Amino acid sequence: MNNKLKALCLSASLGLGFFITKPAAADEWDKKTEFQFSEPVEIPGKVLTPGKYVFELSDSQSDRNVVQIYSEDSKGKETLIKTVLAVPDYTENTPDKPIVHFEERHSGSPEAIHSWFYPGENTGWEFVYPKA
Repeated sequence: MNNKLKALCLSASLGLGFFITKPAAADEWDKKTEFQFSEPVEIPGKVLTPGKYVFELSDSQSDRNVVQIYSEDSKGKETLIKTVLAVPDYTENTPDKPIVHFEERHSGSPEAIHSWFYPGENTGWEFVYPKA
């Protein structure tokens, strides 16, 4: 009887632990990532001045390829700057920290953000630029 009680307590605590840790994973739903740029960078349709920015996926169940970009002031207040269409991108090396890949632009132009990867994931988001 004692072993059955122990097994019941163990399975109950494991089940309870699953439900307690589940909300922590919900924080990763929007893939919220903070970046600080020391030089101007380009996103589709806009040039970001040096500063702090937050990238996150739009809160949509159906389309996980819309990225919202916010500026962050010195008090941490976020203001939506741009909503950008993206397409899935892939990297073989799983990043352990947030990664932004840049693409080259003409001399004198700011570097353009090509893609953004969330830590621990091989799939990221490639920004879609209009054809020149």
